[in-house]
Order: sequence, then structure tokens, then C-alpha cells
Amino acid sequence: MHSLLNSKKGQFFIVTVVGLTLIFLMMSKIFSPYNIIDTSEVLTVEEPYFFNNIKEGLIKTVEISDCNELQQNLKTFKDFATSLAGEKGYKLRIYYNVTNCSVNASIELTSVRSLLKTEFYVTK
Repeated sequence: MHSLLNSKKGQFFIVTVVGLTLIFLMMSKIFSPYNIIDTSEVLTVEEPYFFNNIKEGLIKTVEISDCNELQQNLKTFKDFATSLAGEKGYKLRIYYNVTNCSVNASIELTSVRSLLKTEFYVTK
């Protein structure tokens, strides 16, 4: 009788361990999707990179332009950048005011996913 009691204890122990293991496995499968953060979406968003390139391009245009050509070069850059943004499905607005070879500028980029704005001042 003593060995029959030990045998039942052993079987109960094995069934309990298997049952708990299955419960923990199911709980990990249920809660696992909520714990994993998908960071790959950040890499697919192109707007911040495009926006920063436009800003750097405008600053570079001011820096390399002669004071006499600055207004025309900024207009050419604005037309080019606006056209390029339109091809990508973005709406780009560039506002600038030229005073004594210095430029006060504002850039706004609008897309389905984001709205980016900045204002800055560039001196020669």
C-alpha cells in the first residue's frame, strides 16, 4: 500500500508540473505581442530626413550665394524643393525674407503622417 501511495504522489507531481508548464506557456503566448515594441516603423518614416535635407539645402544656398544673386537662388531652390516634395506626396511651404544678405526663413512640411515646422535665421 505504501508504494501505491508513493506512485500516486509521483503521478500527481508530474501532472501538476505539466499542467503548470502549459499554463505558463499559454500565458506567455497571450501576453507576448504586447511586450514587443516594433521599432522598425521609425525607419520607414522619411519625412524628418527630407525635412532636414531641405533645411540644410536652404542654409547652404544662402551661404554660397552672392548677395546680388541670393533672392534668385532662393527662389530657384524653393521651386526645386517644392517640386521634389510634391513628387513624394508631401506639401512643402518655404517662406523667407532677405535683409542685407541675411535670411529669415520658415519651412513647413505636411504629409499624411506628420507635420514638421521650423523657423531659423541665416547670416552670411
